[in-house]
Amino acid sequence: MHPILIEIGRLKIYSYGFMLALSFWIGILIAAKRAGRRGIKQDHVYDMSIILILAAVIGSRALYILTHRSDYHRLLDIIALWQGGATFYGGFALALAGAIIYIRRKKLPFFLVADVCAPSIALGMFFTRIGCFMSGCCFGHPTGLPIGVVFPPHSPAGYYCPGVPVHPTQLYDGFLGLIIAGILLLIERKSPFTGFTFGLLCILYGADRFAVDSLRYYDASSRIDGGMAVSQLTSLCLVAAGVVILTVLWARKRSAMRTGG
Repeated sequence: MHPILIEIGRLKIYSYGFMLALSFWIGILIAAKRAGRRGIKQDHVYDMSIILILAAVIGSRALYILTHRSDYHRLLDIIALWQGGATFYGGFALALAGAIIYIRRKKLPFFLVADVCAPSIALGMFFTRIGCFMSGCCFGHPTGLPIGVVFPPHSPAGYYCPGVPVHPTQLYDGFLGLIIAGILLLIERKSPFTGFTFGLLCILYGADRFAVDSLRYYDASSRIDGGMAVSQLTSLCLVAAGVVILTVLWARKRSAMRTGG
């Protein structure tokens, strides 16, 4: 584990902050290139990315702190995002709200833009979860499997599970995000309608997180009456939203085909 990637004197580049920045940079470049192919000006992607970055960072950090309140006692701890600690769903929700506002103001087709950005979102999960692993946050339950990882005591995982191998749920979620990105890029070649790629992303990532979070460590404040994690309930809602999106858009396409539209 390497929470600090580079240290030169007082200059410190934290692994999580670096991977988060890398995920945004690569994701924006990919989305901009895809936008040009779909008839959307690349400038729209670059302009919207500023809103999405701010919203994603604030939303993901805020939700993580709300669900891990016992870990944060000082203002510095709250704003130290570079040290790790963020929740995808918080960032996704606030970024989606920001994107909707921007898209409506620019009068762009929402689902076309969402399709363009979907693979970038999945790929971003890969990079940010590598950052989580290097920081020792977002870890799993203790395990006796060979894949278990013992984190150093100064990390969040090492603090809660000192000297005990735990599931590297960061890597599980990260590599599943990479697989999802690949699936989206392959399947969209035969996409039956606009919005299909985004709807599929919601279903696949919701299922991914629900499964991975069954192995992830959460304290009592992050669980519903000590049972299911809040993120798992959110995952089920995301899957349901994806199903609704695909069902409604497919029905619209069939209706348009019948009426010759």
